Amino acid sequence: MESQWLVASAIGLGIPLLVHRSLLSFVLNKLRERGMHRVNYRGIEVMTAGGVMLVSSSILALLGMLVYVGAMTKEISAWKEGILLVAGMIAVAFWGWRDDCVTDQQTKGFRGHFGTLWRERRMTSGMWKVWGGGSTAVVIALALGPASLWTWIIAASLLAISPNVLNLFDLRPARAMKVFWLLVVIALIIGYSVEGFESSYRHGIWQLPVMMATFLLFRHDAGGRIMLGDTGANALGFCVGYLFVLGTPVIAQTVILILFIGLHILAEFISISALIERFRWLERIDRWGRSAELE
Repeated sequence: MESQWLVASAIGLGIPLLVHRSLLSFVLNKLRERGMHRVNYRGIEVMTAGGVMLVSSSILALLGMLVYVGAMTKEISAWKEGILLVAGMIAVAFWGWRDDCVTDQQTKGFRGHFGTLWRERRMTSGMWKVWGGGSTAVVIALALGPASLWTWIIAASLLAISPNVLNLFDLRPARAMKVFWLLVVIALIIGYSVEGFESSYRHGIWQLPVMMATFLLFRHDAGGRIMLGDTGANALGFCVGYLFVLGTPVIAQTVILILFIGLHILAEFISISALIERFRWLERIDRWGRSAELE
């Protein structure tokens, strides 16, 4: 493996570490000033939209990686992968932020948002998020240069639905982060088994800042001190979808897309939290790290 990719990896891991403490203090102060609070599942008011911290830290690191990679290599395709990840993260985080800022949280789920649009002819913040995320997915999928119409449809669909997948799990402390880690590992394993280590690493390297940012924010989320909100969950979901699109074959993307659609349908009728609580081993994983959760 070429040395510049190892240096780029160090940049991607190092910058979040360096900026974490000062950036977290700054972000929390700004969220408090805006009154970004929401009642959690236990009826306790906590800070929401904490994903702003995760996104900010990741973007800073990704920009540092892009500057270095752009200076050290002429591989435009690799540099383009990083640029599109940054653009997609910023876009979906923006639409998630708009949703986090809305005080009316009565409308839930796709049925609720589409029902409001149909009955009242009114766009909810959730519908704007669907429109914004879908538009972003279409543009990013086109920019990646799909090999055929079918691969573009699958890529665009996966990029459009993946942000909300993590949102489905962001109902308990740190749950969305754990699902993010699991899906990243699955994507990397599939990529490694199909394309080998070097190719899988080249795609996965852009996820390193996001992984480090989640590790650093984990104890705050798991402790119930801060919520990722739509801002963070959407950004993590986009990263997962992006990694599947870049690093796995179309058949794997299709299977994951069907799985994600199934999860959305299931969530409309069954509580994800209640489903997890039915299985002891899932509940243990779900509660891991939450021993410091605020009372």
